[in-house]
Amino acid sequence: MDMACDEALLAREHLLTHGWIAPGVESFRHLPPPGVSAWLGGGELADAGDMRGGWTFDSLPGGTSGNLQVRLLDARDARQRQQLLADLAPPADDEAAPFAWAHRALLQRGLRLEIAAGAETTWLHLAHQPSLPVEAPLLVLDVHPGARCVLLEAHAPAAAPGLVQNLQVHVRLGAGASLQHLRIVRPGAGEQRAHQVHLRAERDARYAQFLLAAGCGYHLQRNVFELQGPGAEAQAGAVVLGTDSVLDLQMLAHHAAPRTRSGFEVLALARGAARLVANARTHIAPGCDDAQTRQRLAGIPTGGQPKLVLRPHLEIHHDQVQAAHGATWGAVPEEALFLARQRGLDEVTARALILTGLAQAVLARTMADTALPGHLRVEADLAAAVASHLGAAAPAQEDFHG
Repeated sequence: MDMACDEALLAREHLLTHGWIAPGVESFRHLPPPGVSAWLGGGELADAGDMRGGWTFDSLPGGTSGNLQVRLLDARDARQRQQLLADLAPPADDEAAPFAWAHRALLQRGLRLEIAAGAETTWLHLAHQPSLPVEAPLLVLDVHPGARCVLLEAHAPAAAPGLVQNLQVHVRLGAGASLQHLRIVRPGAGEQRAHQVHLRAERDARYAQFLLAAGCGYHLQRNVFELQGPGAEAQAGAVVLGTDSVLDLQMLAHHAAPRTRSGFEVLALARGAARLVANARTHIAPGCDDAQTRQRLAGIPTGGQPKLVLRPHLEIHHDQVQAAHGATWGAVPEEALFLARQRGLDEVTARALILTGLAQAVLARTMADTALPGHLRVEADLAAAVASHLGAAAPAQEDFHG
């Protein structure tokens, strides 16, 4: 117990010694995060809440969980803390490192999942309900070589207002493994959330993530993809919405081997006084023959005077690659609205129909190789989120077939 407390205190001391995220840091230039005191709470650790750390999980209909191993570990116990953090590198020396150090300082419980290879795909539904006013959940997912998994990860609003949540997710894909990762994050209006997903993909591993997220008082979604093995692939698509709220989406891919592939696609919808930022950055190292990358960012103001910032960026240190990036910003075309209105729809419903179609297209392109059954209700969630954003009724949905 004392060793675990000592490690938490050392993390806190490191953070306070080296300082918080400095003003003007490139990744956070447009949306500086709240100060360090917000993420550390009152100094002493609060009661750890429920024994599950807020996590609930079950297998999805039509899939299997026979290849799944689950461990819930108490980070306040030295032995369990060592097991929880085993094989996880210390916080990287990057612009978001202060969030990682704050997480180590406040970490109390974590969940480790291991997916073994089998004849069938493992389908999981993982939900997190906040259990503390200031919390630092941890999820570690190891997908063994050759294993296949579809994971729906959902985050609900806190029961009480004012939540501060600093979540770290570590995904490690073995050679030839695949993970289709659906993330739905619905924070309460006044909450402050920082979610970081760290991916390490080995040879011929495949990762696809689709994110549906809404803004709040402060909301960071940061993905860092390390493509370490030849042929590794990572695709990420996101639909983010903000109404008088804040959301900072950061997507980074590091190509470190030949034949690696990455792709980012974002649809950002903002209204009122919302501030939404989408940063996409891809680094291709020397020697990455036949690497491929694509970035596609789109922002649509849906009312009021929102601020939308779209920032695609490529850093390429090798000649034999294929790369493309672009960003578009603008309102829904009037001719599209006119055609929708011809079906007898009012303007708000017509606009919702068009934007829902654009959002579902991002989902379809991100999960192009996965047939998502209708009981996941991902398309219905998308339609409801867009309708709620616009104040319209959600249109009827059909099942999604990939």
